[in-house]
Amino acid sequence: MTSRPSLLLLSNGHGEDVVGARLARELSALRPDLDLRAFPTVGPGRAYRGGPARRVGPLRSLPSEGLTFERHDVLGADLRAGLIPSTLSQLRDLRASRPDVVLAVGDVWIETLGTLPRARLRYAVQTLLSVRMAGERHRWGIGAFRERFTLAERTLLRTAYRRVYLRDEASAAALRDRGVRQARSLGNPMMDGLDVAPLPLPLPHGAPGVVLLPGGRGYATDALRVMLDALNRLAPVVAALPWPGDAPPAVPPGWRADEGPLGGIAWHRDGAVVHVVEGRFEEALAWAGVAIGTSGTAHEQAAGRGVPVVAFPCGPSYRPSFLARQRRLLGDAVEVVAADGGAVAEAVRALIVRPAERARRARAGAERMGPAGGGRRVAADLLADAAEVLDHAADAPNGPARVASPSGDST
Repeated sequence: MTSRPSLLLLSNGHGEDVVGARLARELSALRPDLDLRAFPTVGPGRAYRGGPARRVGPLRSLPSEGLTFERHDVLGADLRAGLIPSTLSQLRDLRASRPDVVLAVGDVWIETLGTLPRARLRYAVQTLLSVRMAGERHRWGIGAFRERFTLAERTLLRTAYRRVYLRDEASAAALRDRGVRQARSLGNPMMDGLDVAPLPLPLPHGAPGVVLLPGGRGYATDALRVMLDALNRLAPVVAALPWPGDAPPAVPPGWRADEGPLGGIAWHRDGAVVHVVEGRFEEALAWAGVAIGTSGTAHEQAAGRGVPVVAFPCGPSYRPSFLARQRRLLGDAVEVVAADGGAVAEAVRALIVRPAERARRARAGAERMGPAGGGRRVAADLLADAAEVLDHAADAPNGPARVASPSGDST
């Protein structure tokens, strides 16, 4: 009996999970014999559900939901919630695993964790950084790893990874110039799957639709309250709120609800309409002309899809420092305002009534995020490079390689 070649995906955050899940689907389509496992280190890894990669390792949920080092009080909350023992548990599981190939998706932390499994080959998809980020040389300490490719990260990538995939060619070229010869850019997997038909929602007032992106963290309800205040000031306006498969939010005070045209519900108030749709995030982006958000990955995808974003701080982790970094990454595709319905409404109104400015910001976002199709190209490049190792593992008579033990919430 021959074995199945094994590949372990590591990712550290919701956005990274989204990219990892996309890569898993592409890898499985190109090589169906792969034994794909996903090891999400932050949260339950919902993006992997229903995909070809089975989730493994101890699943954890912390107050910061991956933004541990944004503020000292956030770090303290994570420490009280068991950050250290859960991290040690992950380290033990990773060290005990023996996949043929490791694919690390995320930042320098996940790249470091990717060196723990006893794998034949390692590959990395760096989703966080770009040399296009302005002001990257002003942060030091832990913050430096979120702003630039440090000497420590470059050394790690150069010595431990066969290939390093970057979100844009400028970043790949910069790393090659600094000694990471295996750096390359084959497109941004984060932009895959977004070219879909728009939601069939009418816009009777002639203005562009607004998509609401409150994110998936605990502060989403507070963020939504500010967004709805802004919409009430913008009325008449039509908005879409793509909601995950969990229970939809309760009808806000002062709004009335009825059945929407897409099978969900619609909230109404003084000429403002919000269509709450389950999932359908990609279709909502294709429909919208402007986004209001307090998110991470969703902002990047909106910007890359040509939908400018009005963002504001909210909650203990989505702080001005995070927004400033996002603004440096996405440039003029994101405008940051105060967490006030009036300020948000003013910024959105300026984009609605100035189509030329909206188009300029759309071009800026598409340029910063890069082209789609990266998932398939990265998967094909990795499989071609790792073919000898994977083929040898497939021919081995000793049964499948031992990978991290499955969690109780495997798919």
